[in-house]
Amino acid sequence: MASRPPLLGPPSQPSPYRYLGRGGGERPVRLQIVIALVAGLILVAVPLYLWRRPRPESIPSADAAVAASASASASAALAPAPLPPPPPVVQLSPFTTLKCENPGPGKTPPERCDHIPFFEDGLARAIRDNIACAPASTTPLKVSYVLEIDFRKKRTNVFIGKSSTIKKEKGKELLRCVTRGMPTADWGTIVHQYARYKVNVTATYPPKEQF
Repeated sequence: MASRPPLLGPPSQPSPYRYLGRGGGERPVRLQIVIALVAGLILVAVPLYLWRRPRPESIPSADAAVAASASASASAALAPAPLPPPPPVVQLSPFTTLKCENPGPGKTPPERCDHIPFFEDGLARAIRDNIACAPASTTPLKVSYVLEIDFRKKRTNVFIGKSSTIKKEKGKELLRCVTRGMPTADWGTIVHQYARYKVNVTATYPPKEQF
């Protein structure tokens, strides 16, 4: 009887430790290193980008705009207002008494005549208060005012003298304004030595463009 060949078992499996430390075991390690490097670069690059990227300017909100406007308005309200230009000034000469007299013969020298402050002060105030009535002129105007005072008839009269640099027609409105500005006299209370007086004062008006 012929002998049978011995039965062969299933091919043996390769040992799991055959490739340890060889090419097959290096792939997972390299992959982990690459992933670690990429993650490290990301961790470094992202913060740098966020830190150095240009930042858009903030847009002021409506509330901020309203607050700024209110602050500007408050500052403008607290700021001192500009001073108005000084009012024009008319220069007056000293009052001169041209004549004083009582009924009867004889004349009194002007230097011996007394002054009547009530009428002199009233005429000066009427001239200053009515400077706007002066006619237009590019040069100063000189107006000679003559005031007649009559205690017997209890009346006054103002007119423009001949030494004025203003023409009679142009001075009508100015004279009307000054006459209206004269005070009402209480004749019985005004101290005086003579019955009639004639006094004079010269007013120098600045050019009209300064008014």
